[in-house]
Amino acid sequence: MAYELTYRPLEYGSNESYLRRSLEDPSLLIPEKEIGCFLVLQSSYALHETIGLSAQNLDISWQSNQNYLSSNCDGEAPLACYPIYLITVGDDENEKLVYIGKTSSKSSRFSSGHSAITKLHHPKYDNLSKRIYLCCVVFLKNSKTIPIEWIKPFDFAEKLLSEFEANLIYWNKPELNTQHMKKEPTFEYGQVHAQNVTGATYFWHDKFI
Repeated sequence: MAYELTYRPLEYGSNESYLRRSLEDPSLLIPEKEIGCFLVLQSSYALHETIGLSAQNLDISWQSNQNYLSSNCDGEAPLACYPIYLITVGDDENEKLVYIGKTSSKSSRFSSGHSAITKLHHPKYDNLSKRIYLCCVVFLKNSKTIPIEWIKPFDFAEKLLSEFEANLIYWNKPELNTQHMKKEPTFEYGQVHAQNVTGATYFWHDKFI
């Protein structure tokens, strides 16, 4: 069963108010270092359900949030950003991470042509369930959660995302990843606390990285 992308952080009044305040105090959107951050597994899809799934990537989500704020928060709030995805194989206690990636605005990263998905046709993965988790990336500022799509400027948010992805790959070493596997990357934001809120599995729920 595929879960709809429905989470909209700015539907909550306290979040909207905080983002409005940041117009006068941009420091509210600069995350604190060394206190930790979050990877929220928000939605889960069987591999065959991802054909045609549009990626809620950082650049599109970031611009959607800026447009919403510029419109005085008129209309429907933007969907949450899902800039990181995980690919797993297996079920329950045997579910295993095999790939970590960033969603891309330039192409669908969930099509059958994606190299990691192509590698899953290897016979060793036969008869194993294959899932993709779409994940939110959240930092902290004075105990307030700051989704990465709120962080300004965009170049800084983009840099943070690349460091976040590299950090996840290095410490987990998924077998289908090839980059960021050998050299420990720079990451100044402490442990990553993974939380699985999909309602579909318990994979990586309450895991610290």
